[in-house]
Amino acid sequence: MSFQKLIVNRFLSSFGLVGWIACASLFAQTDDERELAESSEQHRREELGVNPVTSPSIAGLLQDLETFRPVPIKLIQETNHSLGFNNRLQTALHFGSMVADGFMLTIAERPQDVQLIGRELIRQSRALGVGGKLTSRSKSLFEFSDKGDWLGMREELIRTQEDVEESMMELHDEEMAHMVSLGGWLRGFQLGAACAVERYSLEKAGILGRINIMDYFLDRLDTLNPNLKSTEMVGALIGKIREIRRVVLEAQGVTPSPAQVEIMSKLANEAEVIATAKVDGDGRFIEKLNL
Repeated sequence: MSFQKLIVNRFLSSFGLVGWIACASLFAQTDDERELAESSEQHRREELGVNPVTSPSIAGLLQDLETFRPVPIKLIQETNHSLGFNNRLQTALHFGSMVADGFMLTIAERPQDVQLIGRELIRQSRALGVGGKLTSRSKSLFEFSDKGDWLGMREELIRTQEDVEESMMELHDEEMAHMVSLGGWLRGFQLGAACAVERYSLEKAGILGRINIMDYFLDRLDTLNPNLKSTEMVGALIGKIREIRRVVLEAQGVTPSPAQVEIMSKLANEAEVIATAKVDGDGRFIEKLNL
């Protein structure tokens, strides 16, 4: 089975479940009914591996980026945000990556660049099949941008990613929802590491050294469909994140040193190359990667 078919098969929606949730939201007028609907939704999310205990908060991951100043603008500007992919996995990773870029651009107070990211987010969400919810979000993002409301823009970017992930969950496409989160964390880690290399601080290094977050995303990758997990691209990505984790382990519970942060930055750059590399229908790299 081809790489694209494997990912498409994971996108089969459960109409009955989505319809039930919609009806529950529509008719839950009493406190008891509302509580039942919320409990059912929470149970569904926990079954899919998403709960506040095991999964890192998207808002928390993005807000951590506020520590990394000055923003590595050159790295963001050199990125081709209009990339297109022949599979949903890389599209999901790229979507999360762009949200992280947008968040960093609000920190750098570059409204025009944020608007460009916003337009690409709409296009990529359509490629994921979940673009419906983003129309109002993008309008709000552009309005906040015109006003120079940096906090408002950050909040809209967080809600944008949450909306896309929730839409995927409703369609029982939980694997790709996790990949959106992974893409956001990985890009944020790359940008944060680049910043820490330039201006090292214990606070920055401490955020980069949170091994529990790495373990969470490695676990999500480990639970991918076996045929998808065994592809060359996914295998290389898992291997690179494990290398980053090993560097943190070498710190033996101490905040990573400047030298270790530099190694992690190099590995994060390589992980992003893997995540955006061109692959064939079976998930094999079309060109040899320069890592």
